[in-house]
Amino acid sequence: MSILRFSKTNGFTLVELAIVMMIIGLLIGGILKGQEMLKNAAITATIKQISSYDGAMAAFMDKYGSQPGDMAMARARIPGCTDATNCQNGNGNSIIGTPVIPWNGSASGMATENTQFWKHLALSDFISGINPSYPGVAWGESHPAARLGGGFTAVYGSITNDVASMDGFQIRLQNCLVCGNVETDGGSLGTQPVSPSEAAKIDRKMDDGMPFSGFVRASVWGGNNGCEGTYDETITVKSCVMYFKL
Repeated sequence: MSILRFSKTNGFTLVELAIVMMIIGLLIGGILKGQEMLKNAAITATIKQISSYDGAMAAFMDKYGSQPGDMAMARARIPGCTDATNCQNGNGNSIIGTPVIPWNGSASGMATENTQFWKHLALSDFISGINPSYPGVAWGESHPAARLGGGFTAVYGSITNDVASMDGFQIRLQNCLVCGNVETDGGSLGTQPVSPSEAAKIDRKMDDGMPFSGFVRASVWGGNNGCEGTYDETITVKSCVMYFKL
């Protein structure tokens, strides 16, 4: 007579599965928390950068009695402002570059006051993060790069019917360095430097938290409503350009 033998198949118990799921949950939570911390660190670094440019410009004007980029006697007074560093004089009209409305791209060629602004500050040792001898224009070379994406340009704003317009000198956080329209020429939706969520955090820390008022403002790519009227912080797509009046 044969005896049937059944082998016992071992499996996970409910307790073991629960422990595994808990560990996975902790790992995911840790990763998300780490990403949030990195993003917050980038936002803080961006705010510090803008504040440092404000201070650097004030220190430059106190030392030389002129605005960086616009300084008519730059080659005679700024150390290292020579042909070797492509450093040039400004026209001394108290306006850095040609006034533009927010979405118009600034002239970012090497000879423009907009680019010379950064070169004058760097050669005077008031800022770091750029290479004064770089022969062209690029983020991290002629213009400071931003931790959140893109980089910073220096423009003189002109008031128009655009709701994000501000008159006077401002620093812009944008993705496209050489372009005709900083909102659309940077590429498709999602390729701008900041999301509405990030822009809102920056605006609240520095100003009134509203994209169309105060000295910190924002505009959007292609009509996306994330930075119009109020910040829609549920939108995490990078669709916003920001403007900081100094």
